[in-house]
Amino acid sequence: MRLRNMAKYVIIGNSAAGLAGVKAIRSKDPCGEVTIISDEKHFPYSRVLLTHYIAGHIKIEDFFLEDRDLFIRLKVNQLLGTRAIAIHPLHRTVELETGQAITYETLLIATGGLPAFPINLPAKIKGITGLRTIEDAINIRQQAMAGAKVVIWGGGLVGVKLACALHEAGNSPEMIVSSPHLLSQVADDEGGRLVQQHMERHGLRIRCSADVVRVVQDSAGGLKSTILNNGEEIPCHLLVVCKGVRPNTSLVDKLLSGSGGIPVDSRMRTRLPNIYAAGDVANTYDITRQESCSMPIWPHAVAQGRTAGLNMAGEKARYRGSLPRNALEILGLPFISMGIVQAPAQEEWEVSIHRQGNNYQKLVYFQGRLVGAMLTDRVEPAGRLQASIRSAAGDWFDQYSV
Repeated sequence: MRLRNMAKYVIIGNSAAGLAGVKAIRSKDPCGEVTIISDEKHFPYSRVLLTHYIAGHIKIEDFFLEDRDLFIRLKVNQLLGTRAIAIHPLHRTVELETGQAITYETLLIATGGLPAFPINLPAKIKGITGLRTIEDAINIRQQAMAGAKVVIWGGGLVGVKLACALHEAGNSPEMIVSSPHLLSQVADDEGGRLVQQHMERHGLRIRCSADVVRVVQDSAGGLKSTILNNGEEIPCHLLVVCKGVRPNTSLVDKLLSGSGGIPVDSRMRTRLPNIYAAGDVANTYDITRQESCSMPIWPHAVAQGRTAGLNMAGEKARYRGSLPRNALEILGLPFISMGIVQAPAQEEWEVSIHRQGNNYQKLVYFQGRLVGAMLTDRVEPAGRLQASIRSAAGDWFDQYSV
């Protein structure tokens, strides 16, 4: 492999965490060499806005997070559209698919996540996609606007946002949801069904407790239909898989044991020397469940990337831990969920619920401290509740290590 000149800081990934890492490094070190590597050819953009583009609310140029000359102003070496294939910690190098090796003093892995595709789907069939990139969004919108019959497989946050976006764009998608109700990871039964009923009143078709077991191709190799676990066949030209996100850990799978994301400490350091991780790829500390896990939430990725960048530049910054928090508007209905919303039927747990029409408020307590909340319609208390959950969590830094 051919070696490049020494790069003091190397960042793999140019989304929320990677960009925040670059800016944090430059805020402390205006002279050190910084190189950013990404298999995406695009300048950093907001994945949060993908469904807004599909709905027709924004244009492609509205995706991007900063002026296009940001990396030039910050004197950052850009290797966009270039895939890193291996990390060699002993030599402090990142191997690229081009055969080059980029040398680092400190490295940030910010490779994000990948759509989780069920194993029963055939590989590379035309008409099956996830929703993770600009190209995915363009493809989905083009087909939807051409009148394609769209099936969304999955009833989580991305699936719900996509269904609403397609509905607003004039398409009529159908949702296939394996759980008994929508948003099963972030809402309880009553809240999930409230959201579902609201969407159905707007004309969306949602099938819960159902799964896709196979797909049928047409004579041209495209998608003709999906077959459900009850044997029913649903016409389908485009199947969008929204079954969650898995951390993109391929660069360290042979270097770190375990499953899920990359474990990090409160300074975003991994177990590998001089290597940090941030964003969807990292396992950070969930202050409500008091355990480490991957939490694909945009503001958390920004905060983690900033923390990593500061520490790479010699600071002693600490990430304050992750609080699961999701907020969206579902066809005019505000929805916010944070922390633990499903309480076990045990003595140490208490739940307070208030509902009036579409206004639903649920508070979850563990041993007398607030650990979770879910709000629909009237969501003004969300900021105060979030502060209360963080305050009740206390100082956990001493127990937070890898």
